Amino acid sequence: MPAGTSHLARALALAAVALAAVLAASVGLAHVIYVYQAGVNFAAQTPVVWLKGPDASDVQLSITNNSNPIVSLTIPATNATEIYVYQALELQVNSVFGTSTPYLYVDSCAFTGSVSFKNVTILVYPITGSPSSPAGTIVITPSSSGCSASGSAALTPGAAYYIDFEVFPALPVPHATAGTSIGTLDVYFSVGNGTTAAVPAP
Repeated sequence: MPAGTSHLARALALAAVALAAVLAASVGLAHVIYVYQAGVNFAAQTPVVWLKGPDASDVQLSITNNSNPIVSLTIPATNATEIYVYQALELQVNSVFGTSTPYLYVDSCAFTGSVSFKNVTILVYPITGSPSSPAGTIVITPSSSGCSASGSAALTPGAAYYIDFEVFPALPVPHATAGTSIGTLDVYFSVGNGTTAAVPAP
């Protein structure tokens, strides 16, 4: 084989090796996959949590804080012109609202039984405050056709509130056997801040 031919063959061989190395590198790069993993955690948090207040035992309070919170209490009605239930409930407002101001109000209500109340006033105030300076009041007026409600309470995310009930019976209160109910008032609370849909409470 002439000397020039061997040099040419050697050069072609080196070129082939170099080309093979480049192709191998390209194929290797083509199979490199970059995987980015992102984890998102979701923490369950209800807008408000209903708790028993200091005087909850006076009204046989029971609370269920599930998907549909239910608060049940029994207020003994007498022939007094006013019946005041002090700190029956405690309301914990969670930070789900951010910097917005949520409001507690009555979405709807219903009354069954004898019409024995002029109205029921619900006072909502911070646990560090007093009923004389409430965050708001809600007045419920029962009637033979149901009931009506007005008013709301401005809440602060992260704060806790007491809820008092002020009952004004329509005197005289009908005689009934002790322990029997002369009427049942169902109140459906909602919490909303005007920018989001109302969130059902009890």
